[in-house]
Amino acid sequence: MQAVAHAAGVHQTTVSLALRNNPRLPEKTRRRIQKIADRLGYRPDPMLAALSHYRFGRREVKAPTTLAFLLNFRDQAELKASHPHWLFLEGARRQAERIGYQLEIFYFGHKTAGAGQRIAAVLQARGIVGVIMAAFGDRLIRFEMDWDAFSVVRIESQQLESALHTVSSHQTEITREAVRRLHHLGYRRIGLAVGEREETYLRNAFTAGYYVEVSLHAQLGHLPPLLLPVNLDTANMARRLTAWIKTHKIEVIVSNQPEVPEALRGAGWRIPRDIVVASLDLEPGRGVNAGVRQNHRIVGARAVEQLAILLRTNQRGPGRPHNSTFIEGDWVDGSDVPPCRTERKRRPAAP
Repeated sequence: MQAVAHAAGVHQTTVSLALRNNPRLPEKTRRRIQKIADRLGYRPDPMLAALSHYRFGRREVKAPTTLAFLLNFRDQAELKASHPHWLFLEGARRQAERIGYQLEIFYFGHKTAGAGQRIAAVLQARGIVGVIMAAFGDRLIRFEMDWDAFSVVRIESQQLESALHTVSSHQTEITREAVRRLHHLGYRRIGLAVGEREETYLRNAFTAGYYVEVSLHAQLGHLPPLLLPVNLDTANMARRLTAWIKTHKIEVIVSNQPEVPEALRGAGWRIPRDIVVASLDLEPGRGVNAGVRQNHRIVGARAVEQLAILLRTNQRGPGRPHNSTFIEGDWVDGSDVPPCRTERKRRPAAP
């Protein structure tokens, strides 16, 4: 660092600030010193860096730094109705408290025109520079905000046209795990029924996982996935599912929507006697009792951890390049997904 300071014509303290990307220095100065350090082959001492991190972690936090948690919901009641996003928040809040931050929720509703500018003004007025973007609706493609003023991590919302660091459930691997488990249980005609909205939101992660996994097993039928439109009522959902099941002789459905088994039961199908349904996102008390339990709380916690790193290293704006962190789920056995029987009736019982 002394050699870098000499070459740059600055004090060693200035070099330290520049190498930590501290915003107290002008960006032009930081970049100039960083280029000089790179040219001279400067590398930080990993043992000293670890010691510094350890000392930082043990310091008593007298005034916790506030992190903003942006939500595309109107209020808490709407948030609580969304099982995954409520758990994202729980995990994020718990981890923030654990490492010395406090989380504050900012609801901006469904009308997003000008919302980014309004939120940015509020955050800057309050000195909040750490932002987690969560629960952004699938139809929201652009969200205008002065990203360069903030350290930002988003949870899912991969349809947004922003190069932001992202943490998400690994929907592709979750779907592959479900298909693998069902194949092991003896099923050969496995169908995928997922929301059209989620496929947009997650860039076709479910269908990608399905197609990859069925291609690896010669015994499995390659069946067309059923994409269910947004706001499809129960009766129409049941009709679409029934036609799809009968046309393709489906033995088991993998789905991320608890409405799928509920619609089938309402139409007279007996689960698992007439048709088997495995969940791609188990929700207590809804849908079925077997499938993949997604680790939504861990997704929220990882988002906070990544944001803390960005804040401590003074990294602002979109990632260049941005990284994505994927969290896998856990398979849960249950009576709704028994081993496959050779014969299974395909017609629903009389209502």
